[in-house]
Amino acid sequence: MSKKTAIWLFLFIALKSFSQSATDVIANNITIGKNNILQNEIIAKEYTFEKRIHHSYIDSITGYATLELRKLSKNGKIAGINGLIVLFDLNTKTVKWTKKVDYSTSSIKQYNDIIILSKGNKTIRLNIEDGSEMWETKNDIYYVDASKKIAIGYKNTGFASNLHTLEGIDLTNGITLWSKELNREYGWNRIFSLNESELLIAAGGLHRLNVKDGLGWDYETVTGKKDYTETIAKNVGGIALGLLTGTYIVSTGSNVVTDVVSNTLIDSTHIYMASKEQLACLKKDNGSIIWTYQLPEDSTSKSSLIIQDSSLILINKGYAFWRNRTINFGEPFILKINKETGKEVYFKSLNEKENPVYNYKIENDSLLALFKNQLTNYSLSDGLSGQSNTFNNETYGDFKFFVGNSLYKKAEDSDSNYVTVNDSINIFVQTSKGKTIKIDKKFNVIEAYDFDNLYLRHSIYKNFTLLNQKDYIIILDSNNKSIAELNVSFDSLIIGDKLYDLKDNKLLEVNLAEILNTTSESSF
Repeated sequence: MSKKTAIWLFLFIALKSFSQSATDVIANNITIGKNNILQNEIIAKEYTFEKRIHHSYIDSITGYATLELRKLSKNGKIAGINGLIVLFDLNTKTVKWTKKVDYSTSSIKQYNDIIILSKGNKTIRLNIEDGSEMWETKNDIYYVDASKKIAIGYKNTGFASNLHTLEGIDLTNGITLWSKELNREYGWNRIFSLNESELLIAAGGLHRLNVKDGLGWDYETVTGKKDYTETIAKNVGGIALGLLTGTYIVSTGSNVVTDVVSNTLIDSTHIYMASKEQLACLKKDNGSIIWTYQLPEDSTSKSSLIIQDSSLILINKGYAFWRNRTINFGEPFILKINKETGKEVYFKSLNEKENPVYNYKIENDSLLALFKNQLTNYSLSDGLSGQSNTFNNETYGDFKFFVGNSLYKKAEDSDSNYVTVNDSINIFVQTSKGKTIKIDKKFNVIEAYDFDNLYLRHSIYKNFTLLNQKDYIIILDSNNKSIAELNVSFDSLIIGDKLYDLKDNKLLEVNLAEILNTTSESSF
């Protein structure tokens, strides 16, 4: 081979290797499904990028898609440390800007048109139009009010003395608006919006806070336990629930057990919440304590609080969290309290140590508790147990949760009609072996469905129901008849009238309004 030929070959290989950069996006129309009414193909827009799309955020107002591009390891399980943020304009089909990111020290979040880059102990706001850095501050952002352009988070200077200093940040310029002390040792459990300016934060108690000036009231209580190393060591792996608790936990210590707290009940004048130490009734306007009930220190755990007529029912579940893992903690019990006076009506230990209540249902005056392999009914009037049965978990798997009306199956007399699996007569439970168990009122198993043969409700779009099974979605009309099928995943999102899905390095866009207008106009 001559020297000249070798040079041209090298240039050809180099050009071929770099023929698609992060700013090059290949746009195609592809077949994504089938219209069952018109018997024609459904077309989607497909955008192909250089690397795998790890996460995405699509803003329906601007029409911008913020994409996190990262390579996978050779085994396809671990995302690469280095990657790119790509801002893609879905309207013009062009990349507006890219930014290199080291994900070992950085993360990115978006709130409408506000993009926040966390880098080390810094928080940086990026300009959505060009990716430039607008400002930076040393703060861990916990909450963003995009409409008011205000964020709240903790001062982050690397000093222990600043660990619990909460600040309000002006998102237009990064200036600190206010600061206050708010203990986050046991994490934040939940945030409630009370009105357009005020939040109720459940974190080591309850805190009513005005996002504009940081003013409000504080009720402090214990919602976890510190230095729990020995018990954690015994418990890790003891429960693998994967429960959907609706909470998020950002604790500050490796040996801290969190979420030893109930949900928060709010009415027009009062707030009720149980912590590790007590159940309390507070005045909503100023946070003053009306009454408290001391809870048993060694038994109290994650719990649920419900109102029944003039009473509060506390269902203590017997588990808590450590590093986002569920561990045995405390013991299950039921407590009934007069919600006006805080006086005990009854306290009922369920005598199920290290056997937590995984889920529960309230029906009339009874509580149906779901344990690992057991169902038991308890009277809410006096707490006494009624019917109970233990099930063979080798056959069915461990019980996980009660199934609502989100599971569907094909109707027995039709291939195009679907019906919910659930009914008002029987009990339906999901298990660890992927089975949905149908149980009658006498706690006998009637039928066991394989989850792979069922359909999970993905979402509701106008008068249409979208069902998912594996990697495709079935669209039902208002009569639960299948009218279209889409080859997209359960993780696909509906934003406005568009459905978006990620597949490796591809972003798919499906116009639902266009499909369903031509499919079943009478359904609108």
